[in-house]
This record gives sequence, structure tokens and C-alpha cells, in this order.
Amino acid sequence: MIGNNFTLLLPEFLLTGLAFIVLSFDLVLPQHRKQILPYFSIFGLFGILIFTLTFLWGENSTLYEGIIKIDLYSLFFKGVFIGIGVIIILSSLEFVKKNLSHQGEYYGLLIFSLLSMSMMAMSGELLTAYISLELLSFTLYILVSYNRFNPKSNEAGIKYILLGAFSSSLLLYGISLIYGTLGTTSFDGISEQLTNMILLEGGSINLQTLIGLILLIAGLGFKAAAVPFHMWAPDVYEGAPTPITALLAV
Repeated sequence: MIGNNFTLLLPEFLLTGLAFIVLSFDLVLPQHRKQILPYFSIFGLFGILIFTLTFLWGENSTLYEGIIKIDLYSLFFKGVFIGIGVIIILSSLEFVKKNLSHQGEYYGLLIFSLLSMSMMAMSGELLTAYISLELLSFTLYILVSYNRFNPKSNEAGIKYILLGAFSSSLLLYGISLIYGTLGTTSFDGISEQLTNMILLEGGSINLQTLIGLILLIAGLGFKAAAVPFHMWAPDVYEGAPTPITALLAV
């Protein structure tokens, strides 16, 4: 295991830098030049993808004693997420050209959403995964309601924020109960504690731990629109810009 070798987070630093560069270019470029922003974003993402695959291939390390894990699992999903981002940007060209004057804000938020997805894939414990999920949620709240002159988009954004906040509270309460009974938030530690609990107590799980797990599953169910926690999806999918609906569905 390598210690806190922050060079392993270079792909995430590059994604953050790309997002800020796109936002900055949006401020200084004249309106007729802003059509280069999506192509700059795409080439930047392709460059980051090639660098990530080259730099992290075969790497199996952790940071902060397992809070962040860099392995083939996270590398695979980083590649998938960047590929999804490129497709969403390409599918957004017409919508952005017709409806938005500040294109860089839209593409910057998309890149920040890819950053949060990448951090989720690397998370080795609940709080890191939760913070990454919340960063993703914040970017999606804005993107869902980006077509602000459309009443359906405004409605979709409000419903998504309210149910997203509710699901976040369920997640946090579930995490607190799990930590209170098991004494850890790491995935490996939770697995070990649950295994010991089941073996020592004859196949039963502490009631408080069980409630925590149920709340955790419910919160994730709302975030992922999994049955029966999917009631928000139809209105949000209808009101969001079509490319963002595709991103949510993926």
C-alpha cells in the first residue's frame, strides 16, 4: 500500500481544472466564439481519459487508510463516466445553442458531475461516498432546472431538490445509526462487523443496525429512482432538458 500519494488523484485534479477553465473561458470569450466550448470540453475529457488509463492502469492503492481506493474497479467506472460525459455534451449541442447564452456554465456543471461520479467510484467508506453523491446531486439540481423559462423545468427542479433533500436526510440518519452500532463507516469494516455480529448472535442483526441499513437503502433508492422510491422520476424526466434526462437515466 502506498501512503497519501496525492498524484493518484491527478485525474480528479484535471477534471476540476478543466471545469474551471471552461467556466473562465465563458466569461472572456465573445458570444460568437463560445461554440468552441463544447469541443474544448470533449477534447479535454478525451485527454483526461487517456492520461487516466495510462497513469492508473494496474494501480491498487489507498489513501487515508482506505477512505479512497484506486484500483481497476474505480478505473473502469472513471472511463465509463467520462465516456458518458462526452456523449451528453455532444447531445447537448443543439439545446445549448438555442437556449443558453452562457454555455460554459452548463458544460462546467457537467464536468463537475463527472468529478463527483469519479469520487463515488473511489470511495471506500460511507461519508466519502455521501459527500460525492451530494456534489453530484447539487449539480443535477441545477441542470434539471436549467431551462428556467419552461414552467415544467422549474417544477422538476423544485421537486427534485425537495425529494433529494429528504433522501439525503435518510442517508445521513442511516449512516449515523450504522456508525453508532458498528463503530465504523468503512465498507470493509462494516462487512467485517456484520459478519461477526451474525456469527456471534446466531444469525441476527442488532435492531438499530437493521434500521440504519433500511434507511441507507431507502435513501439510495430515492437517489437512484429505484422502485418503490421512484415517484419523482416522471416529473423530473419530463421537465429536465432532454440531454439531462438522458444523464439521469444513465
